[in-house]
Amino acid sequence: MGPARMIRPPSYGPRLIGGLAFGVMAVFFLIPLIFMIIVSFYQPDPMGFYKVDFVWENYGKFFSSFYYTVSFRSLYSSALGAVLVVALAFPLVLFVTDLTRRWQLFWIILLLSLMCLSEVIIGFAWLILMSESAGVPRLLEWSGLWANPRSLSPSFGAMMIGLVFLGFSIVALILYPSIARRDRSIEEAAVTLGTPPSLVFFKVLLPTFRTSLVSVTLTMFVYLLGVFVMPTMLGRPQDWTMTVIISDKALGDANLPLGAALAVVMLIVTIIVLIASALLTRGRKT
Repeated sequence: MGPARMIRPPSYGPRLIGGLAFGVMAVFFLIPLIFMIIVSFYQPDPMGFYKVDFVWENYGKFFSSFYYTVSFRSLYSSALGAVLVVALAFPLVLFVTDLTRRWQLFWIILLLSLMCLSEVIIGFAWLILMSESAGVPRLLEWSGLWANPRSLSPSFGAMMIGLVFLGFSIVALILYPSIARRDRSIEEAAVTLGTPPSLVFFKVLLPTFRTSLVSVTLTMFVYLLGVFVMPTMLGRPQDWTMTVIISDKALGDANLPLGAALAVVMLIVTIIVLIASALLTRGRKT
């Protein structure tokens, strides 16, 4: 008879951590989501935000040219902002990872500092920089490039600059670990085999990190879709996204059911876009 095998007691650590994570999601995501879906079917009541009922009227209001336009504008602005952020952050991170450790640490601290800034502070900073009395317009006038300077905000371009600046540090810090650990011998082999150094970026680096770039672009798309301050501070009313409209309807017009219905519709549209993007990316891989 062989030696008795030691029976380890069951470990409850992973289950406890998983249960805690599920509890946090339930409290801060699932319960508010369920409440929002329920309220979206209520009857609007200007005297008390909503009246308990079951109507489809709130969802029916979405099918109008105004909300179609706002939805398309929101998707377009978020997609454009996400692409611009990744297009700017990826080359910078490549440049940073080729520096010495001291300079890499400097850039990481700088990016972390930018990420710690609140959306309101960033919005006010760009609002001042783009104002007519200070910032970029005055600098262009002083350099002789702009004879009659005027304020650059509110405008669609100012809003996009704010969105790109808001997401830049996040994308850069997400991409940094994988790019820093890349196998540089692949780039050296491509150059040795005759690939011009100017084409290594397009023929080697982009295909290598394609999956990471697509993932971080989709993540940033969802993140920018929910940004509220930048469109409000730097954009014109015709540039406002669905996030601003939802807040205006729910709080400004005291129509909480309509705001909840619009939020549910945008959530469904976002999920459809993400699924379609994932299927398209998987189809290209195969």
